[in-house]
Amino acid sequence: MPPDPQRDRIVITGAAGAIGTTLRGGLAQRFFNLLLTDRHKPADAPDHENWVVADLADRAAMAGVMQGATGLIHLAGAASSDLETLFRTNALGMFEVFEAARHAGVRRIVYASSNHAHGMYPITVPVAPSMPARPDGHYGALKAYGELILKSFHDKYGITSVSLRIGTYRDLPIDQRSLATWLSPADMTRLAEASLLHPNPGALVVNGYSRNTRLKAARENWDFLGYTPRDDAETHRDMLRTQGFDVDSPDRDAWEFMEHGGSYAHGPELPTKL
Repeated sequence: MPPDPQRDRIVITGAAGAIGTTLRGGLAQRFFNLLLTDRHKPADAPDHENWVVADLADRAAMAGVMQGATGLIHLAGAASSDLETLFRTNALGMFEVFEAARHAGVRRIVYASSNHAHGMYPITVPVAPSMPARPDGHYGALKAYGELILKSFHDKYGITSVSLRIGTYRDLPIDQRSLATWLSPADMTRLAEASLLHPNPGALVVNGYSRNTRLKAARENWDFLGYTPRDDAETHRDMLRTQGFDVDSPDRDAWEFMEHGGSYAHGPELPTKL
């Protein structure tokens, strides 16, 4: 059973980040009881927003944040960094949040995974969430780990979830690769809303992209979820051309990256701190 937008509390972790900022405004028009949490509250946060400043690793704080919540959107996490930081935030911190949600009786979890969970697939393969994960590094591997935890939560506890393999989230496309991987702010809001309101998604995984003409990943589960993206990176091709990007090569004959993960697929991992 999905959360009731008018009554049930939805917690958003990482609410001060780029995606969190978008969802704070986008979802507030329909979901009336949002609880926002991050390590820092933005200085420009409106007075009407409900904030709790807390760290993911603080088990007691997370337990308090989740009390009375029905839904969770888990956005908080570290970007690609050394393994120690990634593990502390994207594994241990993530698990603390999920466990706190489980004990508090949260019924629906929406999780910000990443397309780097399948980043080593060749770009010629229209990779779908039903295919085995092929992460392009520690970051992608830990995102895939989160998806597996949510599958176990569904099987063991009946908690439903949607894991979003988010592509290039920006206001506008930033390079040639993002002509395929772009996820616009408006489509991010549509994706999150569909994920919260689906009657019974099970433990679903979906690719998080806009309706890009050059999309190279499968649209698997979009119709089932009720996600209908509207934006297309192709409408910004002239902008990228003026910035010096090669956006006129034949779409499948000359592409700047050979794997879905782009430069992540062959970039070095940062060592663990000593």
